[in-house]
Amino acid sequence: MSEFEKLKIVTRYELLKQFRRKRFMGALIIVILAQILVIGLYHGLDIPGSLSDPASGIIISDTPELFAIFVTSMSSIAVIAAVFFAGDAIASEFEHKTGYILFPNPVKRTTLVTGKYLACFIATALILIVAFIISAIALVVFYGQIPIGILGSLAIVLMLAGCIISMAFAFSSALKGGMGATIATLLTFMVLSSVISSSLAYAGYNPWFMPDRAADAMAATYSVSLEELAGGMYGGGGVMGGMAQASQDPTLSFLVLATYAIILFGVSVWLTKRRQMI
Repeated sequence: MSEFEKLKIVTRYELLKQFRRKRFMGALIIVILAQILVIGLYHGLDIPGSLSDPASGIIISDTPELFAIFVTSMSSIAVIAAVFFAGDAIASEFEHKTGYILFPNPVKRTTLVTGKYLACFIATALILIVAFIISAIALVVFYGQIPIGILGSLAIVLMLAGCIISMAFAFSSALKGGMGATIATLLTFMVLSSVISSSLAYAGYNPWFMPDRAADAMAATYSVSLEELAGGMYGGGGVMGGMAQASQDPTLSFLVLATYAIILFGVSVWLTKRRQMI
């Protein structure tokens, strides 16, 4: 049997295992409810009116692009949930000693790690796609159209998911427990990366190479001026201020996230191959 055939078997088995776990259904339900809630809040709270500042002459119009930016940015919740799929993917084999059964099989560790990665990515991608489908349906209902930028936004979010999963795999292959890998990934992406990006920005440097800033480019795929959206509340930052700060080239952001995903995945494979069952 070729390694490709073995990879398909590993991926299929790991994917079925993901679907059977309560965390997958929990994440899916939470994302669906979150999307519905955000869509309701957008119109219920009149978000364009909240962003407008008549005193300074800034009036934000309600457009499909603004609505899409607001509702699709919530899909990042599902991306962060990806770490819960991947955090214990490798560490659990060492933590629960199941590696004694799994690793002696005639399957390379590289194949095992790749199959686990693909399963985690597919599970996360399905949740993301469901969230974007809900957003697309809402766009058709309220505006009768779907901005083409939503495809670029989905591509950025999917690559961000790949980046986070790779990061979780790297920690999972290095640490003893799945919980430690999960916490380390969340702290690295949500805290450490954010602190470094903010520090560089305050120092006058553009942190375009940081994963959190690259992820913000999901809003830059729409044909709307993000600078205009930054004139609302919170001291000129606005609800979309964070995204406005990183309205960089979506293609560049995609490549940055892809680079992180590839390098970190390579690190996880290397660490797993060297790690011993003790």
